[in-house]
Amino acid sequence: MGMRNGVLARWLGLFLRNKMLWLMVGGAVGTAARYLIGRWFNAQPWGQVFPYGTLVINVSGSFILGLAFMIIQERLPPEYQGWYLLIGTGFCGGYTTFSTFEWETFQLVRDGSWWYALANVFGSVLAGFLGVLLAVFLVGLVFPRK
Repeated sequence: MGMRNGVLARWLGLFLRNKMLWLMVGGAVGTAARYLIGRWFNAQPWGQVFPYGTLVINVSGSFILGLAFMIIQERLPPEYQGWYLLIGTGFCGGYTTFSTFEWETFQLVRDGSWWYALANVFGSVLAGFLGVLLAVFLVGLVFPRK
């Protein structure tokens, strides 16, 4: 029993000191959460009409990232910064990149850069949509339907 506890303690110590593991674990959990939540919403009859799953994931991811940043980065001592890697960067990064977009837009507004915030919102939405349209067009050219 003592040897097993020693191995577990050593593994846990290694995990807590390895930032990449924090990111990977958080990202894996976030990705799984996104998949399961999205599947549940898509399986509902009313989920066929509007992308409610994506909306819920984007909004909840933005909320989680806001909480994580405000609590971990601004309220807790520096020794807790690893938790932001796990939750803010890892989990939210796997769960949704929309949360980062929202947080960065908020920071621009908070800093008084309203025009940059508006440019970020309209630019990201419009450029992102144009990126999808371009990808669809190019795939249609390169890989035409049979």
